Amino acid sequence: MPSRKKAMGKAKKAAKEEAAAATQAKAGTNNDHQSPPRPTLTSRGVDDVLRGIESMKLCTTHGFRLELLPTMRICGVFIDAFTEAYRISLQMESNVITALNAASAVCNKPMFGPVWTDVAKMEYVKAYYVTKGVKYILDEGRDDMAHNFAVFANYFEQTIGVANKTQPEVIPAKLAELLNGDMNTLVKYFRQHIPCNCLDEKYKEVKSITKLGFCCYSECPIPNRTVERKKMLYCTQCRETNYCSRECQVAHWPEHKDGCLKYMEKKANLPKSPVRKSSSPKAQ
Repeated sequence: MPSRKKAMGKAKKAAKEEAAAATQAKAGTNNDHQSPPRPTLTSRGVDDVLRGIESMKLCTTHGFRLELLPTMRICGVFIDAFTEAYRISLQMESNVITALNAASAVCNKPMFGPVWTDVAKMEYVKAYYVTKGVKYILDEGRDDMAHNFAVFANYFEQTIGVANKTQPEVIPAKLAELLNGDMNTLVKYFRQHIPCNCLDEKYKEVKSITKLGFCCYSECPIPNRTVERKKMLYCTQCRETNYCSRECQVAHWPEHKDGCLKYMEKKANLPKSPVRKSSSPKAQ
């Protein structure tokens, strides 16, 4: 006859086995109603997710990289100083180039040296003005402000070009067209400088608008000195100065001559762009 101690041990063992079986049965029942486990992302899947997140960021900010702000804080101070100096100067002087030069002079301080001498920071400043201009068009309907921010963006774009020796100097005619031009020109400029498609619908609305050019002769008799761009004349030497008529071109030549010759000299001293060899076979 088994001892009382052995009987109690067998009873405990049997109770444990019953409890384990019950727990397993319950778990199996619950698993029948659970969704299958979520598959883990492959390395390609992770890249796809990151690209999706990045594209959403770009669409929200139209290309302005907010994540760089901690390392670009000096650019924010520079932007505030430049924009305010331009605004004040433009109130006293209607010439956009004079106002831009005045703003540049105000910002020609040692503290802003890292901005002027660093192309990456200049690109960041340009991107800010592009993004702000797009927002003025889409979110606020402030086309007047968008024109000004297009001027800012293009000014720094051209300044970068001068620094990179891809153009001899800042070309005023391009800035004047953005400031005084039509919505077709304005929207097209911003659309070409953003990575998202946020301006596609707006561009469809305005692309039929006639493109206007700006006569560079300050005494031009035409109101606002604007005329249909395809009818404009241009200086045959520098090809960067536009006129509404032959009369304005002749009248402006004494004033334009020295600047034109200096521009051509600077252009001649720019590094020659490498000639790309065609990959297609030559015709026999």
